[in-house]
Amino acid sequence: MEHSKLSLARRLKLQQLAIFDQVVESGSILAASKALFMTQPAVSKSIHELENHFGQPLFVRSKRGVRLTDFGQLLRRHCIALMTDLRYLADDLNAWSSGVSGQVIVGTLISASARLLPKAVVRLREMAPNVVVDVRVGSNDVMFPELARGQLDVVVGLLPASSSDPAFQHVPLYQERLCAVVGRRHPLATESTVEPRQLAELDWILPTPESQAMRSAEQFFKRLGMGMPRRVVESVSITTNIGLLLESDMVALMPFTAAEQFVHQGTLSVLPLRIQTSFGAVGYTLALGRTPTPAVERLLMALREVSEDFPAGEE
Repeated sequence: MEHSKLSLARRLKLQQLAIFDQVVESGSILAASKALFMTQPAVSKSIHELENHFGQPLFVRSKRGVRLTDFGQLLRRHCIALMTDLRYLADDLNAWSSGVSGQVIVGTLISASARLLPKAVVRLREMAPNVVVDVRVGSNDVMFPELARGQLDVVVGLLPASSSDPAFQHVPLYQERLCAVVGRRHPLATESTVEPRQLAELDWILPTPESQAMRSAEQFFKRLGMGMPRRVVESVSITTNIGLLLESDMVALMPFTAAEQFVHQGTLSVLPLRIQTSFGAVGYTLALGRTPTPAVERLLMALREVSEDFPAGEE
């Protein structure tokens, strides 16, 4: 069958594509029906209608759920773009009729999740209380592709040290520095000075190898004059890292602005080391060629405002 824009517009329904998208996200017809508040037969019928229209199976079905066929993967790529544009249309319509509202989907890293983003979200709530903020934590290697596909509106955190990717716009907000932190009951927590030899045999919490932050960690240990630790836990989750520090004698590398609030609360202590290591520029990243919605624009404004109170990092 030869397809055209007009033939697709006549026969395809946006609801069918939305149901298809949810089945992919959920991994099964049953899970998708629950997420959509529909009956399982109704979801199955919609998928069969799509398959009949294209003359191709979209899923391979098994007892464990469904997985996309090659044709299903092709349709999925276009469906992501259509669902993103539909979400933007809904946000623009809501903003037009009732002031700034809608949804902002934010990807964030440990460098921003503890202080910068929470302060910005609070500021956003003051400017536009009807905006719904969906925060997702991950690493750049996962979030940048999602940003390019329109699954995220903005990524907030440590910016790439160098990037020639024409798909993204990186906007720095402030310079961050790296510090070593321990829990308040750690033997080194009350020391006035700490030497590298005292750290060599300790267990460490470090960024994941593929993360931008790992390069800063390598520079940190190089300046200390010690090799990379052998006994490590790799994590970019601020919640997990704080929990590990409180339950053990581990040491973690952390952006100073993220650690600072926990130090003030008496939860963590920053080790007094003789070096300063730059963590890099913290800011936000947008996908070029996609106009931010009014809700996203308000979040960017909030990020710029609250970042003015952050101290510049030291080299």
